[in-house]
Amino acid sequence: MDAERPRGEGADILDERSRDRIQSIERGVEVLRAFNSRQGPLSVADIAARVDLARPVVRRILLTFAHLGYAESAGGLWSLTPRILELGSGYFASSSLPEISYGYMVDLVERTGETCSIGVLDGMDVIHVARVEDRRPLPDSVRIGNRLPAHATAIGKVLLARLSDAELDALLANAPLEVHTPATVTDAERLRARLADVRANQYDISMEELHPGQVAAAVPIVIDGRAVGGLAVSSTTVRETEESLRDVIIPVLFATAADIASAYRNANPQLFRAGAR
Repeated sequence: MDAERPRGEGADILDERSRDRIQSIERGVEVLRAFNSRQGPLSVADIAARVDLARPVVRRILLTFAHLGYAESAGGLWSLTPRILELGSGYFASSSLPEISYGYMVDLVERTGETCSIGVLDGMDVIHVARVEDRRPLPDSVRIGNRLPAHATAIGKVLLARLSDAELDALLANAPLEVHTPATVTDAERLRARLADVRANQYDISMEELHPGQVAAAVPIVIDGRAVGGLAVSSTTVRETEESLRDVIIPVLFATAADIASAYRNANPQLFRAGAR
């Protein structure tokens, strides 16, 4: 999300024309999102409970996806097929942030010996859109497409810090700050103070705020004052300390984020023309 710009015109149009939304498509998307977990195949009852729809409605949606080749059923359990990847292929085009960032992320992993991720903000969640693992995989490893709580992650906090006060207030008014570890910031005022420091320093270091024993450092990827994503290195308390993250990892993150921002801007000049939104 953009820290400086107001709420997007597109969102206003959608609100004004809510009568034009197609409910069946909204329900279909909700059924697809029900599969966004580490669990295996799901029953119709499982999905109906997750999306709060009647079982017959869920069954018809699944049968439609099966007809299109995006879902399949075995033994009464449903799963998505590899064809579902077609729906996200446009995002990973040659000029996309993940595609452009990949080479820089590989270099970052080689230089630091740690896992690297890029995430974007979606409400009070971070969606991971790119990741390069070190040879030593982390426990609770994050996959592309996974959502993590912004208030408990380094990427999340550097992106929340780019928001205006009004945008942040709106998010905090509607999202509980859940506890993940004893170090998680769950008080809204404490989080605002933390984000003020992040805004001043332009980086965040998260020490065991999401998972015990795991740490991360992150910086925003900024183009023309707009944060297009956050870049992070993740590790464990066995390998990194707060001091090593600040003194060794953060400078490399800043340099890499600048390289990614330059490459992404050059590949997408239409997105960053003077006055463009």
